[in-house]
Amino acid sequence: MNIEHCPSCLKKGYAEFCPQCRKRLFRGKRVSPILPFSRPDYNKRKTENIKRLSISGVQSKHSVKLTDSDLQLTEENGDFILKPVMTGEFANMDFMPANEHFTMQLARQIFKINAADCAIVFFRDDLTPAYLTKRFDITTDGNKIQQEDFAQIAQMSEETHGENYKYDFSYEKIAFLMSQHVSAYAVEIEKFFRIILFNHLVNNGDAHLKNFSLCRDQVLNSFLLTPAYDLLNTHLHLPTESEMALDLFDSDFETQSFQVNGFYSRDDFEEFGIRIGISPKRVNRIIDEFIAYCKLTGDLLSRSFLDDKCRSEYLEMIDNRAKALSYSYKNSGYFRENSR
Repeated sequence: MNIEHCPSCLKKGYAEFCPQCRKRLFRGKRVSPILPFSRPDYNKRKTENIKRLSISGVQSKHSVKLTDSDLQLTEENGDFILKPVMTGEFANMDFMPANEHFTMQLARQIFKINAADCAIVFFRDDLTPAYLTKRFDITTDGNKIQQEDFAQIAQMSEETHGENYKYDFSYEKIAFLMSQHVSAYAVEIEKFFRIILFNHLVNNGDAHLKNFSLCRDQVLNSFLLTPAYDLLNTHLHLPTESEMALDLFDSDFETQSFQVNGFYSRDDFEEFGIRIGISPKRVNRIIDEFIAYCKLTGDLLSRSFLDDKCRSEYLEMIDNRAKALSYSYKNSGYFRENSR
């Protein structure tokens, strides 16, 4: 294992965390990317009776605390969440930590999304990688920030709505819940729209109800969207994953574009953005920005911890989604011809 770039921001020329990432992740302490402990044991969740096979259903998570200049496993008061490589029936499992790490950095650095701080670290015994993310629900003095995910806000659980409860919803319904609980809705809904658009472009088919949350801002004393988390290209590991975890729209609404083509295009995201309260001009500007950002993916991807095969597949997937997002059925010659 040879580290050539910062294990957090992927900045060139660093065999350890760069000074900026040390400050952001570890309060400036010089923490090694090699963990001082071996890979923990875990119990893989059985998936035989789960209606929807998902990445999140088999991921193992461990609590980690920063002690002096070392990261250590802990049962309570953790500062970080650690996700090791998993084993199972998915493809490219060895690169799941690298996938999530790169996707989070892509969101932050290229697509300008407020994403949780994260890094790649390695277990001391076999140097296998793990994904490390800093908890954003804890203040610097150790106090817990009030946070609720949208399954809690929607009052949905496995007990009340069945084992598929995280997916029996829509992104439009989440936006409606935001309008009820977020006073700065006009600002926060654009952030939400950007995350939904990003998840679509990077082929994240597991962005379910629990992967979106609100937290109480300590200064404003109001609820805002938390930083984005659990972002990854699920199709790298589960090619049959659905296009999106939730439907874009409430009820059974479909755009004419989707009815004809069977995939989400520009028309769908235009309609979605307008329905959740964003002006058509702003919606189209954001879509155009994101299509342009897709072309900037390659350089950061080349510095990721993914192998060449996964990089190639990732780039092809995001290129295909960018092409679909560039397509508008209602502005096509076929639509105009059949509308006469």
